[in-house]
Amino acid sequence: MAARLALDELGDDQFESHEPAESRHVFGGLLIAQALRAAQLTVTGRPAHSLHASFVLAGTGGERLRYTVERTRDGASFGTRRVVASQERGVVLVLTADFHRDEEGAEYATDPTPGVPGPDGLAAGRYDSPWFESRDVPVDPTLGGPAHARYAWFRPVAPVPEDPELHQQSLAYLTDHGNTRAAREPHAALAEEAARQSVSLDHAVWFHRPVDVNAWLLSEVHPVATGRGRGLTLGSVRTANGELVATTAQEVLLRTR
Repeated sequence: MAARLALDELGDDQFESHEPAESRHVFGGLLIAQALRAAQLTVTGRPAHSLHASFVLAGTGGERLRYTVERTRDGASFGTRRVVASQERGVVLVLTADFHRDEEGAEYATDPTPGVPGPDGLAAGRYDSPWFESRDVPVDPTLGGPAHARYAWFRPVAPVPEDPELHQQSLAYLTDHGNTRAAREPHAALAEEAARQSVSLDHAVWFHRPVDVNAWLLSEVHPVATGRGRGLTLGSVRTANGELVATTAQEVLLRTR
């Protein structure tokens, strides 16, 4: 993951992906994580507490990605950065990241869905990749979680170096898995690849606490609403002991061909 998210500094708050994007589909999580990394490289002493990204154009495979950072605000506690990711054909992603200096505060989090099996013994999932191991949790309506929820475990294939910012960026990367699929879950007619079109429109992540991505993390994603050619999903990422580390939301394009 460290190599996958690496950026070269070009000066004047501009950065470029160290390697070209993969030859076919440019994964949205890569755009989100590298844009967050570019923003983080212009911030000192503050982790990100949220990000909001809009996918503008599909990325072009085999081409490097350039990230231009706007230093929107630096306050006493909070900071904001706006990042524009572009390629030859134009802007592909616009991301706003907000940063907060750590401070003490009262803590509360919703309880995890009970009964979700751990990753041990589960088969490799559909999101297994050269960068993240993934284990799909079999669909079980008795779990008692949100309707149509899907669960998957994630862990990097190779350990991520001890860099809290890189761990946060890797977490942002994995949150783009499973959202379009979750939006289709209530609609069996959209299950066949030839019958549907579903792509990410925008994506948001709220980071609740520091995370060690080298340990197994559980992603839960469920649909909230669909209609008018769009769908909305909500999700969470938790540690193996149920601690909530991030909450996510994504809107997707949802069409029948």
